Amino acid sequence: MESPLPAPRPRAPGPRILLVDDDPGVLRGLRGLLSDEGFSPVEARSTAEAMRLLEAPGSPPALMLLDLRMPGETGLELLARLPRPLPVPVVVLSGEASPSEAVQALKLGATDFVEKPPSPERLLTALRNALALSELREERQRLQEELARPGHLVGGSPAMESLRQLIARVGPSDTAILITGETGTGKERVARALHLASGRKGRLVAVNCAAIPATLLESELFGHERGAFSGATSRRLGRIEQASGGTLLLDELGDMPLELQAKLLRVLETKEVERLGGTTPISVDVRILAATHRNLARAVEEGRFRQDLYFRLNVLPLHLPPLRERPDDILPLARAFAAELAGPGVPLELAPEAEEALRAWPWPGNVRGLRNYVERQNLLRGGGPLLLTPESLIGPAPLAPAASVRLSPGTKSYREHVDDFERTLIRAALEEGSSIAGAARLLQMDRGNLYRRIKALGISIV
Repeated sequence: MESPLPAPRPRAPGPRILLVDDDPGVLRGLRGLLSDEGFSPVEARSTAEAMRLLEAPGSPPALMLLDLRMPGETGLELLARLPRPLPVPVVVLSGEASPSEAVQALKLGATDFVEKPPSPERLLTALRNALALSELREERQRLQEELARPGHLVGGSPAMESLRQLIARVGPSDTAILITGETGTGKERVARALHLASGRKGRLVAVNCAAIPATLLESELFGHERGAFSGATSRRLGRIEQASGGTLLLDELGDMPLELQAKLLRVLETKEVERLGGTTPISVDVRILAATHRNLARAVEEGRFRQDLYFRLNVLPLHLPPLRERPDDILPLARAFAAELAGPGVPLELAPEAEEALRAWPWPGNVRGLRNYVERQNLLRGGGPLLLTPESLIGPAPLAPAASVRLSPGTKSYREHVDDFERTLIRAALEEGSSIAGAARLLQMDRGNLYRRIKALGISIV
């Protein structure tokens, strides 16, 4: 008698795909296709039902396939009010969307746009690409968090060792912390390390107060109700609410308008936020970190920053020295950036006298400038090792003492010498900042004024 064949092993459920569409026929076809391909489809016939599934306890779906045109709230409106970053990857699906709506959906964070009726190959390719991209982003986030842990902040200088010890001590508290330091010193990485050391279950939400126009910053921070102003077609949670249970980093806080500073102070004191157009305060559990390259004490004296907010945030000041003051960190950082950019299998080599040159360089862009330099050398290396040489440093060398400067009489006027120095300085800032906006931040000057000086001095920005 033949032995019975072993029963087939049950197939493990595949990634859950949330299907959001009001058409039962479309849902039926998508459900059959995805089930045959090993996915686990979950259905919602409205944006309200989709939100309930996204916010339900347990693991969220791996991806949302979202129809743009539905009765009531549209898929585009749902996409606009979801928190940032999006809680799950989104592929939009529509047969009636205009080109502008498709572009708007992609700007709002959708990974891909598929027209109805989709071919099975096109739809499955879009879904698999979106899932693969999501995995890459999660891995990148994991690596960033790993590098940001207090023990993994790169650098062997006494300043970095002291910083790691301080983060380990104060990280678990809820105290507001003011992180100061020049542009590019790594303030956001320190904020991430503080968040990870806090043990908070929520996420770190960062807001660059200098990058958002003052007219939009209030809505960005506090959120708004539907109809609060022209264009507010749906409720939107602000960054403060999105950070509830976690940490809010207010980067470049010194650029926040005075009227918003008063509202932020109230959030710190009451632990409540009120959306624009709303009437009910909402409790938030959020730890606030602030970062700035500006001298806030001087800004208080000049009336550009509220004194009460400064005292409220400056409970524990944490200052990051510029890279030029901690040369012992330069080589460890360069090796870390080389491994990140070129891969751990590509050796980092130093030409003769390169270490001395790197340690003596002023690094006007600080850690960010060093990373840009290593990235540039990686792009130029071809297939060999990543080589650092004294000649590859671009920008102003450390200034010589005034007594050692020798000028030939009658060769150039004072104005011409000043223009030459300004060209060198601006070129270095453009190199380290990677753009006019980045250079303007390094030089602490208005972007429009910098652009006019670039034109006046004949500096190429191609």
